[in-house]
Amino acid sequence: MLSLNCPNYLLIVVFVFGACESRQLEEVAVKSLDCRQNICLGLDFPDTLEVARFTKEASKRLEVHDSLILHSSHLANLPRNVFRNLPQLVELDVLECKVQGIERRCFEGSRNLRRLNLGGNLIKGLEDNAFELATELEELNLSDNQMEDLPTRLFLPLKKLQKINLSSNNIKTISPVIFSQLMSLKFVNLDGNRLRELPSDLFRDQRKHLTEFSAKSNHLERFASNMIVSIQKLSLSGNFGLRRLQLSADIDQLHATNCGLESVALRGRAISVQLEDNPSLKELRVSQPEHLEQLYLANTNLTRLDFLSRSKNLVDLDVTGIENLSDLPQITASRELERLSFTYDNKTLESMDMLPELKNLNYLEISHDKGKEVFIKDLDADFFVDHAEVNCGQLAELLEFVDLPRDTTIVEDRVVGDPRKPLRCGV
Repeated sequence: MLSLNCPNYLLIVVFVFGACESRQLEEVAVKSLDCRQNICLGLDFPDTLEVARFTKEASKRLEVHDSLILHSSHLANLPRNVFRNLPQLVELDVLECKVQGIERRCFEGSRNLRRLNLGGNLIKGLEDNAFELATELEELNLSDNQMEDLPTRLFLPLKKLQKINLSSNNIKTISPVIFSQLMSLKFVNLDGNRLRELPSDLFRDQRKHLTEFSAKSNHLERFASNMIVSIQKLSLSGNFGLRRLQLSADIDQLHATNCGLESVALRGRAISVQLEDNPSLKELRVSQPEHLEQLYLANTNLTRLDFLSRSKNLVDLDVTGIENLSDLPQITASRELERLSFTYDNKTLESMDMLPELKNLNYLEISHDKGKEVFIKDLDADFFVDHAEVNCGQLAELLEFVDLPRDTTIVEDRVVGDPRKPLRCGV
């Protein structure tokens, strides 16, 4: 009985194994190119079973260029032999060419390739060795594709990679070792994906030299406090499920606007903080307020900003649209304040006494139930403020008994494009 079934069993094994083998693409020679200098158009190879192969004849005119742009074409697969015939290429841009497949062999001879732009294509998946031969890459753009998963070892060969853009894909999860051993990586963009969380050790090899990370417009529900140690710019805006944000890192710029934030705690140094349009934000703690220079909190639900009394280097403050804010007078400690925006109501009437103490203030914007007023010191003749429907006389009445800083001009705003010059209502 066993001997009768054995041949059938072997046949099944061979058949399944053969189905798993990588497909063989048919090469189609590209004998001529429609190029204007280094920009080539009209390559038409839409068949997923075919791959274009650059010939020496077609590449001859491109030998004087160190960059090549393929645009307005239909290339189901990234062409072969590009770098074998054009080894001098430093940059390759294959933009909006409907590319779906990328083979390892496409990068044979790419010893000078530093920048690769594959944005705006139809790439859904990549083999883990796709970039194995592109070892000199410093910048890689895979934005605006259809990728859902990234092989764990995909970027491992790119030891010199500094910038990677993975924005506007369909990435749901990301491996904690996806950027492992990329010691030169400084810039990472994950905007516009479907990520709910990020591994806390995602940047374990870049903690000290990562300069910019952006994960805007995802579905993030948490962000690990220890993910980064120091960074120039961190962007998390548009993550509506993000309720709490606690960061220990030193951050030059933090953007976390239009989220679902309820509380924020910044334990490290923070210089510029943008948290506007978080209507549920009730708590903000800043451990080192002496480093703050810009703080934007418009349209939040904060009531206390105790740290303002210690924000001595604050230059720009926006607390427009915040009701019941009790600590506004504390900003008089910020002697360097140049720009101030807030909302005036009966509860902030006493806060007007602080204005004469802000000697460096040169831009003051006050919103109230009748509109918006703007005060500008040393107004330039060509300056426009683009807010409409403002009557500066209303504010003049509100501030009748307030001694404003010298050289302050009340200006009625005009809509951009209005042929009338800004109306100076009084000095």
